[in-house]
Amino acid sequence: MGTVDIRKVFGENVKHYRKKAGLSQEQLAEKLDISTNHMSVIETGGKFVTYKLLERIVETFDIMPAALFFMPGTAPFDDTVQNKVNTIIKEELETAGVEIAKRIAQLQGEQ
Repeated sequence: MGTVDIRKVFGENVKHYRKKAGLSQEQLAEKLDISTNHMSVIETGGKFVTYKLLERIVETFDIMPAALFFMPGTAPFDDTVQNKVNTIIKEELETAGVEIAKRIAQLQGEQ
C-alpha cells in the first residue's frame, strides 16, 4: 500500500457521516462548536482534529472512532453492521454497569 494521507481519509469519512446524518457543513459545524471554514478544512483533509473535537464528532454521529479512519476499498465495510455491533456493546456495558453498581451496594450494605 502506498502513502496514506490520514487527514484526507478522516475528512472523507466525516463528510460521509455528515451527509448520512442529513447535515450541512454549517449544521455540523454548529453542533461541534467550530466555524464552517474549520469544518470545510477538516473535510478536505487540510487539518486534523484535536482529541476533544474527535470525541464530539463520534458522539454526534454515534459511531466508534475507528469508523472515521476506515479506508474505502481496502476491506469490506458495512457501517450498518458496525452500528449494530456498537449498540450491542453499549447495551452490554450498561447492563454490566448496573450489575456492578448493585454488587458494590451489596458490599457496602454488608459492612
